[in-house]
Amino acid sequence: MRLIRLFVTVVLAWTVLATGVSAQNGLERFEREIKPQIQLDKFTYGGSQPLGDAGFVLTDLVAVIPAGPSTGDKPSTLKIDRLTVEALDFDHMKDLNDDEMPRFAKLKAEGMTGDDEMFAALAPYGVPRVPVDLVLDYRLDSAAKRFTLNRLEIALRGQARLGLSLVIEGVSEKSSEVADAMDDGQLRSASLTIDDSGLLANLLPPLAKEQGQTPEGLVGMALVSLAAFCDGQGPATLKALDAIASFVGDWKAPKGTLTINLAPAKTAALSDLDKVMEPNALVDIFGLSASYPATREGAAKAGPTVK
Repeated sequence: MRLIRLFVTVVLAWTVLATGVSAQNGLERFEREIKPQIQLDKFTYGGSQPLGDAGFVLTDLVAVIPAGPSTGDKPSTLKIDRLTVEALDFDHMKDLNDDEMPRFAKLKAEGMTGDDEMFAALAPYGVPRVPVDLVLDYRLDSAAKRFTLNRLEIALRGQARLGLSLVIEGVSEKSSEVADAMDDGQLRSASLTIDDSGLLANLLPPLAKEQGQTPEGLVGMALVSLAAFCDGQGPATLKALDAIASFVGDWKAPKGTLTINLAPAKTAALSDLDKVMEPNALVDIFGLSASYPATREGAAKAGPTVK
């Protein structure tokens, strides 16, 4: 009899424990801890599901932002086809109004559209109003004061995709201090990727017209500036500038992704930018390198004569 009672007690304890653990999935934590703090005129989603203990998926999300100075004094609607949150620092989001920055987040927003001016900013320049996809993956090591942006990617479907990753040292958990850290912190590494599928070809002609220029004229000015900068630069710097100049010269139909990397031998700060005009400072101080599949050797020095 005692054995049976012990068995029942163990089973009940396990059941309670298992139920308690399952109740801590990412979706339930979001709906219990964060959603009540969201102050919007409307916040709904058509479907939802948990994704582990720190993630969730929302589909057909609609958020109506209250009227205010940032929205032109009228409500603004944001729609997201699918929001996938793989990991989120719930513990540091118990109060969205405090100054504590979440230590990590990994999420993807697919099919973002809205009536905000931001989504229509490029329409007057001939760029179609297309859905935006966003990927964000970062981690803040508060003990080491190191901010690692594993991936920030913004894509205008069918137009362009921009990607950024970086590591900055000297960053605290206080969000109000993050901006200062971007100025005062030390850059350990950075990488920028630009994949243009038609954005420049759409954007440059109306921009040039506004300035009484031709798109070829604007591109020519950029290439002339690059050519002037080449004076006194060494082979490593010229190699990187050739990749950038080749990409700029191919603005009508880029032939692949331009990747620009920074990897300082020592950490670099914004204060080091005053040295950028020194010969080879881009490589020696900032560790600049760049790659582009259609790089033409000598493109940077050649200026606007590059075809």
